[in-house]
Amino acid sequence: MNGVIHVINASSRTDTGITEDIALSLAWATGEGLPRVNCVTLEDGPHGISTARDSDDAAPAILRFIEREAKNAETAGFVVACFSDPGVFAARGLTSKPVAGIGEAGFFAALSMGETIGTIGVAAGKGAKSMRLARHIGVGQRVAGHRGLGLDYGQLQDPALVTARLIEAGQSLRDENGAESLLFAGAGLARYVAPLEQAVGLPVIDPTQAAFAIVLGQVMQQRYAHRG
Repeated sequence: MNGVIHVINASSRTDTGITEDIALSLAWATGEGLPRVNCVTLEDGPHGISTARDSDDAAPAILRFIEREAKNAETAGFVVACFSDPGVFAARGLTSKPVAGIGEAGFFAALSMGETIGTIGVAAGKGAKSMRLARHIGVGQRVAGHRGLGLDYGQLQDPALVTARLIEAGQSLRDENGAESLLFAGAGLARYVAPLEQAVGLPVIDPTQAAFAIVLGQVMQQRYAHRG
């Protein structure tokens, strides 16, 4: 039994294409002996997650899903694909199966690529939720700055618009803030990693891929340890 890793989009919106984009971005994680990837949109989650209130509202839906699916012997682990990591710390008390939030995983992956990080969010604003999480996990001093694209998540399906704004944000974080690596502060942006890296010459981290890699690595490590 290869098992399944659930990747949870906590927003109930279905018009953004985020869950589908996440699935495409994890297509590399298929093959003999690997767990199946199940990307799911929570129907009982909030309609979009933009504010701290939205994040708090998302946590109960995430915890219900994890508590239910953790009882399934096939379940190997969970990725919470919301950058503010709603419910992640509580979920780890519900199951011994690995649970990774994309915010925490994204920050540590970006720090492995550069001394200072620039974060880029979809919505406008100063990135208060991102900075709150950075301080919570003890890396706030290494965040060089944040840029918001000023977009609605539904606009992520406009590649020309998103790419142009990402490049502008990335160049600003590099030149004005001295960022050495860039981190997408949200899910569903993996398709833009390569064009942004090419444009600004810095490593770019998609946090959902980072979190999934952590969970996959833990699952495979446990599997082969048991074989030994």
